Amino acid sequence: MSGATLKQAGRGRWKLSGVLDFNSVPAIWPALEKLVSAGGRMTLSLAGIRQTNSAGLVLLVEARDVAQRTHCHLHLTDLPAELLDLARMSRCEGLLANEA
Repeated sequence: MSGATLKQAGRGRWKLSGVLDFNSVPAIWPALEKLVSAGGRMTLSLAGIRQTNSAGLVLLVEARDVAQRTHCHLHLTDLPAELLDLARMSRCEGLLANEA
């Protein structure tokens, strides 16, 4: 059984762990959306992601969209190579880039 967890790792810092796939993303999205919708600054580490597919990519693209609308500065760290490869193949790697 696959699953993903979202845990606080400090003030304004969160960590996604586990597997981001078509089963886990719908379960994790409401919590992530709520955090990003609050605005402010947020760092999200993906160092604990063991496996992902296009559902994980969509999760992060949607999080970026919500962040932009709610004026949340969302900083993504430790993106897995698998996820970066999917983004490149989909020609949307710019959507995962952090602001300067």
